[in-house]
Amino acid sequence: MKEFEQFRSIYRQILLKPEIKAQAIPAAVVVLFLELPEQDPQVLLIERNQYDGHHSGQMALPGGKMDSTDLDLREAAAREVLEEIGVEINPTSLDYITEHWIHVSNYWMTAFSIRINKKLTYDLNKREINRIFEIPVSFFQDPANLQPFEVSYDGNKILSPSFVYEGNLIWGATALIMYQLFHAEDN
Repeated sequence: MKEFEQFRSIYRQILLKPEIKAQAIPAAVVVLFLELPEQDPQVLLIERNQYDGHHSGQMALPGGKMDSTDLDLREAAAREVLEEIGVEINPTSLDYITEHWIHVSNYWMTAFSIRINKKLTYDLNKREINRIFEIPVSFFQDPANLQPFEVSYDGNKILSPSFVYEGNLIWGATALIMYQLFHAEDN
C-alpha cells in the first residue's frame, strides 16, 4: 500500500545503521503458526497486561528481551514463549523471519516462526499476559483488514500497518511482522 511507503523507507534506513542495533537491547518474538487438521491455520497472539510501560495492554507476539542465561536469540524466544504461555518449543526449530528496532523501548527485536501441528495447552503467566488469541491466518491475509495507524517517529507523524481483531488493535512491530508475512507483494 502506498500509504506505508514513508514507513517502509524509514525501516530500510534503520536496517542500514549498525550503530542502532549495537546500542539496542536484544529481544526475540515468535510467530506460532497453529496448523491443525480440519481447521484453518491460525496465528497465536497475546494481549499483555496493563502496566506502567511502553507495551502495556498491547496485542503482541510472545517474546521478550534476551537474558544473560540465553545462549542466543532463538533460546531467548523459546524461553519467553515458555514463560509467557507455558508452551515448550525447541529453539532449533525456529525459523528466522525479520528484525525490527522498537524505538520506544530500544529493543532490537528478531522475529522467528514455528509451525505447530498439535493442539496446545496454555499456562498463562498472569503477571504478564491477560489473554491469548488464535487468529485465522486468513484474517491477516485479507487486505480489507489492513488499516493505516498513525505513529510518531523522530518528531514526524507517519502511517504504519495495523489490524483490528474483535475490537483489539494490533499495531507496532506485531502488525508490521504480519504485514511483511502476508502482504509481501506490497513491500
